[in-house]
Amino acid sequence: MKKTLLIIIIGIIIGMVIAGILIWKHLPGMMFRVVESKYDFDETVMMIQEESFKNDWEVLHVYDIGGCLFENGFRDTYMRINVISICQSEYSLNILQDDENKKISAIMPCRIAVYEDKEGDVYLTRMNIRLFSKVFPGIMGDILKMVADDDEKIIEHIIEKD
Repeated sequence: MKKTLLIIIIGIIIGMVIAGILIWKHLPGMMFRVVESKYDFDETVMMIQEESFKNDWEVLHVYDIGGCLFENGFRDTYMRINVISICQSEYSLNILQDDENKKISAIMPCRIAVYEDKEGDVYLTRMNIRLFSKVFPGIMGDILKMVADDDEKIIEHIIEKD
């Protein structure tokens, strides 16, 4: 009996260690979604803004990260990177009116980044909101699922399809 219990405990510990290693190795890659754009950099940035408005989202700001680096003296490493901050007011209100949910404001508003790699290919990157929706219970999880659906609608005409 003691031997069987020891084997079970060792099996559970080994299983937990393996699960921990798999999560540690794969979770960072799962947190972000990266897709290639069918368009050049400027057109991609413009289209994200247009598609956001069409899907009832507001564009709060477009950050020119590459330009900021250039202006701050990093002239030999110029990069094309824009981050577009978008907000859907009704979703935000429904989440933030509960004090317990205000902690998620640390990752608000939603952002879609557009960057051009060294070969000139243009990509969109964003947080995997669908993954986050599975972590949060109740209204927050439900709204994050809707955010993830809207996120896909905003970019569907811009990205390369597999």
